[in-house]
Amino acid sequence: MAINSTKRITELESQAQLVNGVRYLRYVFYFYAFISFAFWFLNCFEVDLFWANWLFIGPYRFVRNFYSVDGVSIDFSLAIIGIISLIIGGIIDFTCNKMYDKFLDEADEEERKMEQRKLRRRKTVVKPIDASSPAVNNSINPFEDSKLLFLIQPHINKIKKKENDIELTFQEVEVWRKRVNAKVLEGVSYSKPMQRGYYRKNLFLLYKDFYYVEDFVYYIKPTMESIINEFKRYGILVKFNYVLSSITSIDNLEKELDCMDTILSLDFTNEYIVTSRFKATYDNKPVRKYNLKMKGEYNLSKNLSVTNRQPLYSLEDAPVRGEEE
Repeated sequence: MAINSTKRITELESQAQLVNGVRYLRYVFYFYAFISFAFWFLNCFEVDLFWANWLFIGPYRFVRNFYSVDGVSIDFSLAIIGIISLIIGGIIDFTCNKMYDKFLDEADEEERKMEQRKLRRRKTVVKPIDASSPAVNNSINPFEDSKLLFLIQPHINKIKKKENDIELTFQEVEVWRKRVNAKVLEGVSYSKPMQRGYYRKNLFLLYKDFYYVEDFVYYIKPTMESIINEFKRYGILVKFNYVLSSITSIDNLEKELDCMDTILSLDFTNEYIVTSRFKATYDNKPVRKYNLKMKGEYNLSKNLSVTNRQPLYSLEDAPVRGEEE
């Protein structure tokens, strides 16, 4: 099932790219419309353009099937050809945009369904524990089964060299977003996450050992910087929002991702924001390489009638020994 879903997603993305390529055909018809109007205007002033007649032989004959020039002072054949070319270009643009959006939406939906199936398969049955048992109280560390959860959101913009540069279309942003996510996955492949996927189009990584966090952050920072610099060469400005948290059970994955997704909307660009759950787990670590700086308390409830203020922190490098004030 997973192989079929992956194959289907690849097919849909390939079809989207094909349609996106066909869409550029509209420029051919727009250009043909332009020269049709230009030559028609020149013909009105009886400019001899016999050398360019071959450009219009086919369309001219077609137009003459339903348009007669007998008894008229101005021949509008070329103008009609220009109008038809504009309409065809517009139809190609509209149709390709609709098909492109449809293929991308289907790919995202298939990707979402695939991740949901993975979540269902990975859910584990937890046996009830007698909390009153002395053996349990003396032997269980509440943080030892914590897992590291990372959610990342790229923001894609065009680097404008002139004030009148055209912004990226929604479709172009989606294409670049997929390329950026692919680079991120390539950059973190060394870390071998126990699970990876997309939550509302944002990439998440799950690691079975929370205390891998320090090595992870150490390597992820230069990886993200190299990706940002790489896309600058293509004229694309990439900024990231990051959130880190911890969970003790896969059953809580979707709920925690939903909370982290709300934190992404606060738009702390290029900062590694961590949750209070992360802090509680990280503070249990005997030796800590990073500092957690309080950002403030924020309402993380998506229900506007409910207030759910929670503290958020920024993960920062600890000062080098000797540099502390």
